[in-house]
Amino acid sequence: MLEKEVTKVRLRIVDLIKSFYVSQPDAEKLSRWRGTFNALAKENVGDAFDSQVAAIRSCLQRKSLEELQEEYYKLFTDPFTDKGLQTSASFYLSGRSHGKTLVDIRSLLMEAGIERNEDTIDTEDSLVVMLDIYARLIEEETLADTGGDVQSYQEQLLRRFMLPFADSLLKSAQENTFADFYTLCCQFFCCYLQMEKELMGVAA
Repeated sequence: MLEKEVTKVRLRIVDLIKSFYVSQPDAEKLSRWRGTFNALAKENVGDAFDSQVAAIRSCLQRKSLEELQEEYYKLFTDPFTDKGLQTSASFYLSGRSHGKTLVDIRSLLMEAGIERNEDTIDTEDSLVVMLDIYARLIEEETLADTGGDVQSYQEQLLRRFMLPFADSLLKSAQENTFADFYTLCCQFFCCYLQMEKELMGVAA
């Protein structure tokens, strides 16, 4: 596969993962997810990835929109639940929100020359913003004068923050027996990050 095509695929998968968490699913999003996973099911990427695709595709076929919305609400919106998922890397990696992890990510972004969008409400260590940052680094990798440096920043963001964050998020999701769809989403997230790790040759 050509380098530009690989970049497009990576960006599409990152955007797909972001769509799980950025907002509550609606009819349009559910239709898009079903179409996307039906298409991915026809590909042969690798055993682990293909298995995750099949699991999510099956779940999307049997789950109603209302059931998915209820899952999302309980995990990410309900202010009175103790079953919710924290989407801040600092919460898991530093033990509290707005911890050292946030400081370290901001330092990495400053070094990479990436400025936070003024319209962005969430902090730089939030799941959705980190995915946006990662997508930005993938896009910048195609620029001839920044390729090597950008790959280094990608590697740091992936190894130091995103991989351990995704693993902790998955463990938290697995504690909620009602959250079968979003547990699969977290598994898919972890699986894809492992593929990114292999693509970049990131050491353990």
